[in-house]
Amino acid sequence: MGDAGKVQGEKLNELFNTLVANKIIISMNVVGAGFDRLTCITGIMKDADGSHLLVDPPEDFEEAAAVKDLWHLRFNFNGPDRLEYIFSTRGGRFCEQGLKIPFPEHVERLQRRRNFRVNTLTGTQMHFKLKKIQGVIDLINVSLGGVYGVLTKHNFKFMRGPVLKMDQQVYDVSLVFPGDYDRPGNTIYVKKAEVKRIEHDQDRGFYRYAFEFEDIEKEEQNKLTQVIYDLQRWYLQRRK
Repeated sequence: MGDAGKVQGEKLNELFNTLVANKIIISMNVVGAGFDRLTCITGIMKDADGSHLLVDPPEDFEEAAAVKDLWHLRFNFNGPDRLEYIFSTRGGRFCEQGLKIPFPEHVERLQRRRNFRVNTLTGTQMHFKLKKIQGVIDLINVSLGGVYGVLTKHNFKFMRGPVLKMDQQVYDVSLVFPGDYDRPGNTIYVKKAEVKRIEHDQDRGFYRYAFEFEDIEKEEQNKLTQVIYDLQRWYLQRRK
């Protein structure tokens, strides 16, 4: 985990404006309270007290933050270059737009990559093609960088062993997220994904695969960002 430098000054403004515009998911930790949730920065505010970040508060943030007289918040997120960024703030309060926290002096950029994974809902699937193979993966979790799930259907009836191999690339990928009465379904299209891990469940006879996205359009990535954010909000609401 090496320090690749600090982002500050005008570059810092540009970074946060990108987070707001693209609704980038960030992880927020209340230091000392054991609270770590995903959220997003919704805006930047300037007033007589200086510059502030506006953050969408998770449903259970108020209870966690109440244990501290002065909020000490730590954040991390994947930047546009997919490197990990971290920063912390002290102070802040609730306002009409959510949480109003002090604008940090700098953000640290780390030489590592990380994507937040969130569990998917039952019925979420990945459909893919590879030459003559057509397959369906029942997804277990998803991140901005890839998916993980169980191969449940394919059109090779008598094939033994894993259908896919390590580092194999699949194409025409569609991620199908089911909806319900208060949330519409969504389909995300990925041009190319690659197998990064294979697990064999010998007791039940199936294979689990982890895929990394190799080629996805910016618009589709933005849609996936919103889907992941909505999933996290859904899980938080069900825990209340």
